[in-house]
Amino acid sequence: MNSFKDVAYQILSDSKKPLHTSELTRIALKKGWLKTAGKTPEATMGAQLITDVNKLGENSRFIKTGPSTFATNPNLKISIADSVKVDDKINAERVKSINANVSSKQKGDIAEARIAELITLFGDEVLSCYRPISDDEGIDLIVKQKGSLKTLYIQIKSRWQDKSGSLIVDVKKKTMVNNYSMGLVVCMFDVEAADIWDYIWFIPAPDFIAKSNGKPDGEKLRFISGKNVDRMGTWADYLIQKQDLANKLLEQMNKI
Repeated sequence: MNSFKDVAYQILSDSKKPLHTSELTRIALKKGWLKTAGKTPEATMGAQLITDVNKLGENSRFIKTGPSTFATNPNLKISIADSVKVDDKINAERVKSINANVSSKQKGDIAEARIAELITLFGDEVLSCYRPISDDEGIDLIVKQKGSLKTLYIQIKSRWQDKSGSLIVDVKKKTMVNNYSMGLVVCMFDVEAADIWDYIWFIPAPDFIAKSNGKPDGEKLRFISGKNVDRMGTWADYLIQKQDLANKLLEQMNKI
């Protein structure tokens, strides 16, 4: 059973407005996020939220805005790592459905297309994505800011796996240019959800070159992380929500 508080926090974060406990409970049950045999789930929801507010005060994830009505605490900063823990709890029950015969090239093409969609759809300014005719230089996407000549060259590395285990990616050293006009996107395609995981890594090329572990042959740079917070290591600071990628690229363009 998912935690009532974790479920409430996810729903309130998505809605971005206060909700009554009856509405919170209705949404949670409709989405299948609460599997309860209790006869009064709304009462349980209300009791847990008010207890959390009374016990933790300003450190609670919630604030009470009216009778049985709650919102997220705008003064409490929730780290990406904490958000990962909440999302993983809520999305714990999934059905594996990926075709085992999908080729490595098809997987790479699908992941690159999903990344291009995220960049195109989200962002405070419009960005255009282009795929090079050849990616011999390790460039999978060329991202340009409309109305500007500023351009980013993105290398995308994806791994198709479930939520467990480490994520290991090797990048050819000769394809990573030590310049802020280039960056690395690492994403995990969650085979249980049939989509890119809700979080991805964006690492400017100079940072990746400086912080990555080299392989013994000296020709590759290595990225090692994972979905579990205790496995993120060096790259925890580069983990972002996937919808934030476009704005992160815009920030990067300002450094060019």
